[in-house]
Amino acid sequence: MRFDNLVPWRARPNFRLDASAAFLSGLYAGGIFPFTAFIARDRLQAGGFELGLMTAAPFVGNLIALPLSHLLDRGHPVRAVALAHTVARFTMVAASFVHGSVAFAWVVFVVQCISAVSAPLAATVLRQIYPLEWVGRLLSYSRFLLLGGMILSTLVAGVLIERFSYRWVFLAYAPLGLVAMFIYSRIRIPGGAAAAPEGDVVRHTLGALRLLKEDPAFRWFSLAVFVYGFGNLMSVPVCTIYQVDVLKITSAQLATLNIVTQVVWMLSYVFWGRIVDRVSPLRVVLVNTLLGAVMPLNHIIATDVWMLLPMALVNGVVYAGIELSYFNSVMHFSTPETTARYQGVHSLLLGLRGCVAPFVGAVMAQWLQHSGRDVRWVFLAGVLLVFAGAWLQWRGLKVPGGLQARR
Repeated sequence: MRFDNLVPWRARPNFRLDASAAFLSGLYAGGIFPFTAFIARDRLQAGGFELGLMTAAPFVGNLIALPLSHLLDRGHPVRAVALAHTVARFTMVAASFVHGSVAFAWVVFVVQCISAVSAPLAATVLRQIYPLEWVGRLLSYSRFLLLGGMILSTLVAGVLIERFSYRWVFLAYAPLGLVAMFIYSRIRIPGGAAAAPEGDVVRHTLGALRLLKEDPAFRWFSLAVFVYGFGNLMSVPVCTIYQVDVLKITSAQLATLNIVTQVVWMLSYVFWGRIVDRVSPLRVVLVNTLLGAVMPLNHIIATDVWMLLPMALVNGVVYAGIELSYFNSVMHFSTPETTARYQGVHSLLLGLRGCVAPFVGAVMAQWLQHSGRDVRWVFLAGVLLVFAGAWLQWRGLKVPGGLQARR
């Protein structure tokens, strides 16, 4: 599919670079990250702690993104984003050389942390290179290509990991990620480099956190996202335990489920990209929050791997909808000057829940197993929190806020 004719002419040069980098990043990521938890559990016999560590990794990065992105931003956010991801992708090479589940989990943890640190700056880049009324659609187009690359890559990697050592497979995919970041680094922000941000890290961080006090609509949004995400994330490490230990999933079956999710995810980007630019992104968040309950509910009733197909389908819809609606919600609340601050606070809260929730789920699962109880009680607890988050999001829709309230 050619997207050039769908892109405003002044945004096309940067979009071509962004889209090319996204496709190559998809090829890189699809050959590695859908299989890290499976490899840790199936090949390296990882326990709940290691699985929780890998699940929490990007959220630890989010937790420290607000202060570290301020340090990285010297007026060149594109360079900062490219640098962070390049370092992360070089680090991932170590996963092919370490031995044991603990070392493997720590490598994945460090890689995901470094990648997540640049999130506020990546939001700033998108806000500056694309017209605001086009951000949702253009982001959806690049994500469409990202997922297209992931689908192709996951399909091939699932077969390769069955036949060869994952160490060689990971090494084969590494160069794609590095080339992607070289292309991304060529993006040019209109007007050139901006002035480096002023103030020390502590003052910047505290100033950003005051947004939760000053903007009540953003406060409700943040609380709802935190509660929903906590319920969802506490179920994630238990999903791997249940799939490997109870359903006896294979890497080929895992690849198939991932591909189903990725195909729907890719197509859903185009759908949600048009929706979030036309209606309130907060309403899109609410819809996807409710759909997020399918993942834990499906695991409660699943007695066979293929009974997880509904989850694989719905997850694709939710992943696209949540990412675009979260991002556009930050745009909804912020101005161009405050985008990085809003995104930084959003990332901080994502990180806080992500650092705690997976370990809560893993500890609950281990306690249930040791006491002879069914680990699926964790999924039930997750469902209740997801519905609580949806109620909070619905309640927050009634609170005025965002750009419209300031006009």
